[in-house]
Amino acid sequence: MAVVLSILCLCLAHAQKEKKPKLLAGPVIGNVTSTTARIWIGYRGKGQNALILGDTAEQKVYYPTSYSYINNAKGEIALTMDFTGLKPNHTYNILCSIDGYGTHARYSFKTDKVEAAPTFNFLLGSCALLQYDVTRGFFPGGSNWIFYRMRKKNPDFMVWLGDNVYYLYKKDWSSYEGMFKRQMKTRKSFFKFYRNYLGNQPNYAIWDDHDYGPNDSDRRFELKDTATKVFKAFWPNVYPDNENLKGNFFGFKKYDCEFFMLDVRYYRAPEGDTAGDFLGPQQLAWLKNKLMNSDASFKFICMGSQLINNNNFGESYNDYPRERTELLDFIAANNIKGVLFLTGDKHYSEVSKMDWKGYPMYDITCSPLTAPPLPRRIFGAYHNEYRIKGTDYPLKNFGKMIIGGDAGNRTCTFQIYGRAGGKRRELTFTQQQLQHSTKP
Repeated sequence: MAVVLSILCLCLAHAQKEKKPKLLAGPVIGNVTSTTARIWIGYRGKGQNALILGDTAEQKVYYPTSYSYINNAKGEIALTMDFTGLKPNHTYNILCSIDGYGTHARYSFKTDKVEAAPTFNFLLGSCALLQYDVTRGFFPGGSNWIFYRMRKKNPDFMVWLGDNVYYLYKKDWSSYEGMFKRQMKTRKSFFKFYRNYLGNQPNYAIWDDHDYGPNDSDRRFELKDTATKVFKAFWPNVYPDNENLKGNFFGFKKYDCEFFMLDVRYYRAPEGDTAGDFLGPQQLAWLKNKLMNSDASFKFICMGSQLINNNNFGESYNDYPRERTELLDFIAANNIKGVLFLTGDKHYSEVSKMDWKGYPMYDITCSPLTAPPLPRRIFGAYHNEYRIKGTDYPLKNFGKMIIGGDAGNRTCTFQIYGRAGGKRRELTFTQQQLQHSTKP
């Protein structure tokens, strides 16, 4: 049974009068549960607009229960809409119509099942460079095909691990208008496989330096609150209600798994401050509380920088040993079962393992999607004493996680796929494997 979602848009009068209404980008499917959905579009329009979910079988219509938006000086609008009262395990097709300007129903998403522990999968990756600059010979357009292959894997959802959009030039990160322009330009680019991918399954995203500010930037970035505002307006995640929790982090649940999506930029101390913050006191306290109260079979802690690697090439949590020790000690001492770290940034993929006081800590790194891979011949760049042998992959790739098995005996299988869609690596974890070897 097909259900048609018709987007007619909301009452906003920010479009320039001389320009015709137009859908600029999207839709992007964000947070989805068994009964709710959050959807993003970028558009230019005016007047009376409405967003409708229509059930063709019951002739039932759903309207958004809430919405939020930001706009730029040109009258372009980034709009996020929330829907409630949807049906579990139901497919919704998406139809956009802005002040009479419409599109065919080319996109769809499916609400979650009501089962406690079904078999499901999700994709993951980082470093999606989709800018182009012909004058500099910079054109990664061929990599756009990777999103076509990713869609063919039929993921239930996608976890973006940072550098999802690249602020490459100062004009991109030096103002609100620059950030808005780069985000919207990437969304409405001619990379059609990328656009189609965003509109066909839920997407959950954290940032890293290139979609936060300048390269390797930290808490000193003067426009970090502006960057937070723009990122949250373009990625329809669901953030904590507490207004005192600044930064760009959140959590969500999928069946018997829980995801903790962390911000490694907003609170990050300058490089070289080994006693300084990485996640910061507020975010670290939020994470600890969430972990203590989670009964999830697998607890995925997602962040832009690697956790374990200590080769001193690039950025790593290892560069902030005071706070990293505090977090790992907390996990081990409280025997927080089922923890797996998902990280990006490195421009190659690998799985690292380190025993921490009787608890096996695993760091699954997945990178890059479209950005140039890291040349392995750079001295010391590829060395990692904690890498599980045979798990590294040095070319463009994406990851897939498959969660299966009976309740209480669940398994998590990590697979690496090359940009042509072929499987290159595989490693399986069990619930029993991810816990303290002895009682703390």
